[in-house]
Amino acid sequence: MQLTSSDKAILDGSKGKVLQQAMEALVQLGEAFDAKDMVDIGYAHVHAGMALYKGDVELIEELASLGAKMKVPSSTNIANVDMGSWKQTNAPEKLVLLQKRAEVAHKSMGTGGCFTCTPYWAGHWPTWNTHMVSIESGVTIFSNSVLGALSNRDGYFATYAGLTGRYPRFGYHLQENRKPTHLVKIEASPSGTSDFTALGYAIGLKIINAVPLISGLKLRPNLDELDALGVGMATSGGMAMFILPNVTPPYTSENISIENLPTFKINESDMRLVYDDFCSGKEKNFDIVHLGCPHASYEEMKHYAKLLNGKKISNNIELWITTNRTVREMIRKTDLIKSIESSGAKIISDTCPISCHFARTVSPDPKLGIKPPKIKAIVVDSAKQARYIRDMIHCPTLFTSTEKAVDSAVCGNFIPRW
Repeated sequence: MQLTSSDKAILDGSKGKVLQQAMEALVQLGEAFDAKDMVDIGYAHVHAGMALYKGDVELIEELASLGAKMKVPSSTNIANVDMGSWKQTNAPEKLVLLQKRAEVAHKSMGTGGCFTCTPYWAGHWPTWNTHMVSIESGVTIFSNSVLGALSNRDGYFATYAGLTGRYPRFGYHLQENRKPTHLVKIEASPSGTSDFTALGYAIGLKIINAVPLISGLKLRPNLDELDALGVGMATSGGMAMFILPNVTPPYTSENISIENLPTFKINESDMRLVYDDFCSGKEKNFDIVHLGCPHASYEEMKHYAKLLNGKKISNNIELWITTNRTVREMIRKTDLIKSIESSGAKIISDTCPISCHFARTVSPDPKLGIKPPKIKAIVVDSAKQARYIRDMIHCPTLFTSTEKAVDSAVCGNFIPRW
């Protein structure tokens, strides 16, 4: 790789041990993918340091103890507990105290501590052609497809890039890889974020690691629906970018070619099959209803408040609404908070069911004494959450629309999408 004099100075240790370590990792990454050089990044969404994985928080603390500082605007991904209101999720106190140590380390490094999978709703909005990095697949696909920023799915390398401000030029940082590989014709009428996660999930079941060009939508999706569409594709198909003409910069209906693209159709039955697959029919009862995957925007919170206004959650049922800290503070300054909290719903930040102490596919320090609770089933309004609940919590899911998920929480009986 062609390195600048500044890159070389970091690599030879002139800028300190922690930057040297970061640059060594980035050079190895670049060489593995035949990158010719590095780019300057403008934003990094980085690993939180997960308390449910032994030694993970200590990795972040070690960086902070060595004087690490983020060189670019940075935000933190989702964590394992709600550090501000942890008692409402019954999180073990030892787990909370460990997770808060990661928060202290990130503050020391200058990372924006939003602890969310939707940092864009917290004000982190990288613009067109901004090179960036992200540990979170949903952030990557939203940034590439809606904002026009340039990002790969980066894992822990996002942290190293945030510290150095540099990243190898490969993948979606190259314009030739940001072109459509398939044409997907939509012959369905999705409405709302639940449908759009199902639609995205259905697309990902047909094509993998592709850049689909989406056509046939009758209405322009709103930002929340675009977010949902992306996370659905990222979850089932490992995708990091889609192209929707007149939405995805710089593509319009006039400047994009569909000639010779492999073509697939997604119809209503494909979408319904996703709902059906995440409702096996064996679930008799449920303990929890969850809204806010990915973490809810302010507009979604307004919608939840309207649905819950004047209603009460059924006895023995918990309704979790997950969002980021910024949005939670925004609604606390409005009357929306009354409609939500008076219903008995819980507003949770920093985490979600698949990332909290419910998860069984983790490796906590045995000294923490983590024992995941037994859960009958969880009602969800997101294909992403449904998939990972089954993978990580090992309990059944009931996937339905947002509106019917709320109705299920109120009446205590599951109400399907159709």
